[in-house]
Amino acid sequence: MTEQPGLPDQFKELVTENEKRMKAIQDQIANQLEAQRNAVADLVESQRKAFAEFLEQQRSVKAQRKAISEQIEHQRKAFTDLVERQWAAQKKAVEDAQHAIVGRFRPKPDEPKSDEPKSDEPKSDEPKSDEPKSDE
Repeated sequence: MTEQPGLPDQFKELVTENEKRMKAIQDQIANQLEAQRNAVADLVESQRKAFAEFLEQQRSVKAQRKAISEQIEHQRKAFTDLVERQWAAQKKAVEDAQHAIVGRFRPKPDEPKSDEPKSDEPKSDEPKSDEPKSDE
């Protein structure tokens, strides 16, 4: 085999060129992997933040529901108390009115009733003792 001049130099150049291409491909792959890693990290972080915000909103909603529930219970108790007080006041007013009405129509214990004759007067359906009875 005869040696051809320049073959080792050409071979060296090809090897060097291939090494440069391989280095460029490795750099490109490394850059793509780094970009993907950053994108995944950003996605994970944004999902973590979104989930944290969701949990905070749920806590807030839960707190709002609790506050609303407490407010409703407070209003229910206040309304029940108001109705009970009004019922007692109305009941007393009705009783007072009944007592006032009954008191007007009921004679006082020392006065005779208006429809009853006085003790010295005969009743209207009985004849007076000095008048003769009619036998009709």
